[in-house]
Amino acid sequence: ESNGSSSMATVCAGTLALMDAGVQIKNPVSGIAMGLITDAESGKYAVLSDILGDEDHLGDMDF
Repeated sequence: ESNGSSSMATVCAGTLALMDAGVQIKNPVSGIAMGLITDAESGKYAVLSDILGDEDHLGDMDF
């Protein structure tokens, strides 16, 4: 079960760890799991943020 993106959690945690260790960085970064669900008949679509496991699995695209 993914419940979002472990790669985005890694980005956030890595940034926080560097900042906590006193490493000077230009700008903190963060990430969020995004997805896309489309309806082929109507042509409608929805962009989802902070997607869950089912949305990741059943969606048309994740980025």
